[in-house]
Amino acid sequence: MREILETLAGWTAGGLRAATATLVKTERSAPREPGAVMAVSERGDVAGSLTGGCVEPALYEEARAVLAGEPARLVTYGIADEDAFEVGLPCGGTVHVFVAEADREIVRELAAAARLEEPVALSLTVSGPRAGTQELVTLDGRSEPVLEGDVFFLPLLPRRRMYVFGAVDHAAAVARVGGLLGYQVTVCDARARFLTRERFPEPDELVVAWPHEFLQEAYVDERTAICVLTHDHKFDVPLLQAALASPAGYIGALGGKKTNADREERLRAEGVGDEELARIHAPIGLDIGARTPEEVAVAVAAQIVALRRRA
Repeated sequence: MREILETLAGWTAGGLRAATATLVKTERSAPREPGAVMAVSERGDVAGSLTGGCVEPALYEEARAVLAGEPARLVTYGIADEDAFEVGLPCGGTVHVFVAEADREIVRELAAAARLEEPVALSLTVSGPRAGTQELVTLDGRSEPVLEGDVFFLPLLPRRRMYVFGAVDHAAAVARVGGLLGYQVTVCDARARFLTRERFPEPDELVVAWPHEFLQEAYVDERTAICVLTHDHKFDVPLLQAALASPAGYIGALGGKKTNADREERLRAEGVGDEELARIHAPIGLDIGARTPEEVAVAVAAQIVALRRRA
């Protein structure tokens, strides 16, 4: 939902009514996961997507009907529908979508929380006498959207964090794809003259500091990706030690076979064991024959996604 919140908030703040179509449940194969949202304004504008185009035209009409005064409703589309050719899912799955008018105040509060990276959740009643009721609630430990009885619970977590170390061309490319994957991206380097907005216009944050000292104080959880592109043992070794002391879900380090072998030997000399070394993806990224910074960034992004999805 995060990707459409600013647009939706802009509509409602400007006085437009809007309806949202929220994917609350899938069966078998489906293009998107529960929690995806499409919004339609009373002016006819559309933001977001639920199925990559398979059922969006039908959902657009459902949203327009709700905005015309019809009640909120839970609709289902799947390959078994009589109208499968027109609005069904060619991938063979089934999607359950709840369509309701957006609550202007809830939208405003959700957008504000997203801007501040605050963890909140949307409680959406999708059936029963209270269908369409929307509430902002505190998180209770759940981090994935879930449908429980009549209520769909949609957490809006802070963005995953990506820390990219080394003010080099590879870092600019990796930071760019990190943003595309929805990460809050920080680039860190000890050399201020190289770490400038002219060279790195896209990351959320630039930090001039010794990499290992910064990482020791930074927020890291199991969703965090750490990309070590410094390519210098005096930076790499203490930085990777700090990374391995954290719960980061992804740790990757740039370098060829010789560089990685030398770095591994230095880490072993510092007391790093086999189990810890196995957490480091080195050379960084999937082996796709990447050479340019952009190709390496694609390989890194693919590896992060594969690890996240356990592919």
